[in-house]
Amino acid sequence: MRRTFIGLLALLMLFSVPLTVEGASNLSTEQKFEVLKQKNIFTGFADGSSRLFDPMTREQMATVLFRLLELPVRATSPSYSDVLKSRWSFQEIESVTRAKLMSGTQTKVFSPVLNVTVEQLAAVFIRSYGLSGSGSTPVTGKVSKWARGAVSLALDRKLIPQLSDYTVDATRGLLVEAAYAIYEETNVEPLHIRSVDVISNQSIRVNLLQKINQVDKSRFSIKDVYGNTRSIQQATLNQDGMSVQLWTDKQLGGVLHTLYVDDGTWGYLSAQDDITKPQVTQLARLGSNSYEVTFSEPVEAASATRIDNYQFNNGLKLSTLQLSADPKKVIFTTKDQSDGKTYQLTIRNVKDLAGNVMDARSDLYLVGNNDNTKPKVNSVQVNANATITVKFSEKVKPEYANQTERYKIDQGLSVIQAALGSDGTTVTLKTSAQKDATIYKLTIANIPDLAGNVMDTSSNWMFGGIANPDVSVQLASVTAINESMVEVVFDRTITANDVSNLKLTILTDNGANLPTNEWVPFVRPKAGNDKAYTFQYRAKDNNQKLFLAGHVYVGKVTGVSGLDTSGDHSTRTFAGTHVENQVPYVTQVVATGDKSVRVVFSEPVTNVDETAFRIRDRDGNNVAIDYDELNDKGKIVTEVVLRLRDELRSDRSYEMSFVPNIITDAPKWNGLKTTDGSNPFIVYFNRN
Repeated sequence: MRRTFIGLLALLMLFSVPLTVEGASNLSTEQKFEVLKQKNIFTGFADGSSRLFDPMTREQMATVLFRLLELPVRATSPSYSDVLKSRWSFQEIESVTRAKLMSGTQTKVFSPVLNVTVEQLAAVFIRSYGLSGSGSTPVTGKVSKWARGAVSLALDRKLIPQLSDYTVDATRGLLVEAAYAIYEETNVEPLHIRSVDVISNQSIRVNLLQKINQVDKSRFSIKDVYGNTRSIQQATLNQDGMSVQLWTDKQLGGVLHTLYVDDGTWGYLSAQDDITKPQVTQLARLGSNSYEVTFSEPVEAASATRIDNYQFNNGLKLSTLQLSADPKKVIFTTKDQSDGKTYQLTIRNVKDLAGNVMDARSDLYLVGNNDNTKPKVNSVQVNANATITVKFSEKVKPEYANQTERYKIDQGLSVIQAALGSDGTTVTLKTSAQKDATIYKLTIANIPDLAGNVMDTSSNWMFGGIANPDVSVQLASVTAINESMVEVVFDRTITANDVSNLKLTILTDNGANLPTNEWVPFVRPKAGNDKAYTFQYRAKDNNQKLFLAGHVYVGKVTGVSGLDTSGDHSTRTFAGTHVENQVPYVTQVVATGDKSVRVVFSEPVTNVDETAFRIRDRDGNNVAIDYDELNDKGKIVTEVVLRLRDELRSDRSYEMSFVPNIITDAPKWNGLKTTDGSNPFIVYFNRN
């Protein structure tokens, strides 16, 4: 079912933040690309790479928006002179134009291959939210006047990172980040309840079956057996992400209540009337002269924020007093303190929501501290192993310094780990794969020192990317994929030079030496995994049944610079298999327009040419093929688009057959499947 995209996104903004499954926001850009690729929102390239650092064109962005927002397709005449019906992106561009997300660069001109800038990307995605005007985030980088408001709004929504120049070309990585932000918002996992615990007649704990990282009270509602709706005043997520505590107005004691969550319900009996007095459970320092008092339950705002209910000795006075967003917590600040001086705090007369008054508490103490100095970043350095060392001016709180979201890097680079050292001032960052000869900018924000003073945002820390860090490459595994193919996996990407020198030598078969000098290997990267490589072998006698079921083989990897060869680290034992190496075949044919079809192969193939295909309708009428879009028989690809001379009709079914001795697998050892037994191999498709 298609979504009404602008309305949905607008509702998501109006009603706060939805529940989302833990971990999604911590994905790297590459991992987000893989998620979107699995959902057919993005597609990779023939070599299996994502090319996140490449610029993107207007038609590429239009295609992503079309798939992401599930825009409807309608029969229409061309709106642009440079995007005709025969163009692969025609329907996508027409759909985003009709949705008023994108328009031409001039009258009747779309400029499909023109690169998209960061500010243009921001404007289009903000338009998809149905927003206009300006955001709250200041724009400090270079930006066109017309785009300043959209860029600010995009920064608010974290669709784009802070940059020094928003007029530069946007990368595919930035498009992935923006698209994933919308995908994550519009694909909310339903909340599943394991059980409900009654805490009091104003509080219940909802135990979950899955971990979440955010909670919104608007997702919950409660009614009693008499039809009375209980107001949910607060929803607090437990630290483990597996339970939510709800605070409500007073529930009738001992009465059946029903909790509604998403499409599910849960019944429970409310507790008897609350007669338990609130208690102070913790007094914690937040920062310079700032403290937080935690009570055992939510407290009444009027009594909790009455200054007369908080008294210090030694002449110390309160400056401010307020109830936190968590109704169990009160935050206050004091006047100037004397360093090292002890102050006694007495709290009295604070009520809970049921009106129970606390017993006075006089055994609370704090020691004066006038540290008002904010921590600063003294230095940032990239190391030979591609980690980044951040040095602070003083000790910082580890629970903040170890959060990856406190560190932002441009160019689509993600911080995947942050670790504060034992000295309390040095943080080591690990990032996603860096690109060679690329300058990155690091921004650090919202990290407090031990006194609670929060740093000012520190930005424009520049470092050069290290694509091949000085760390040993580890051989992760060697596995037989079929009787003639073995997959080798490393713990990280290796260089192009390493790929050209990469060798796998099969040393033994069931313990006996294996003469492989007459084996011919064909090595290629595995599509969709830049750490894996496949070795396809053929013996001199054309035998391709080499790794047999029941046999145990030992393989040794060489040719990779920096490979850990100590001990047996560069060798692996693996088992043979009964799986045969199938010849390549066509898995799917999809009509992408009136005069175009996309042909998908089971594995990478080469020598692709339009003469290898035959199309006819079910009545036996031939459909003439004009040309293939590759126009390069030497390319290795997993799919091809064929342009047709004859038009496909929506009321007819079609079949594709294949001509032998043209298309082969990548090594050119096995031809494309053209027969099925004694019959031609046929793939059927329709014009949608």
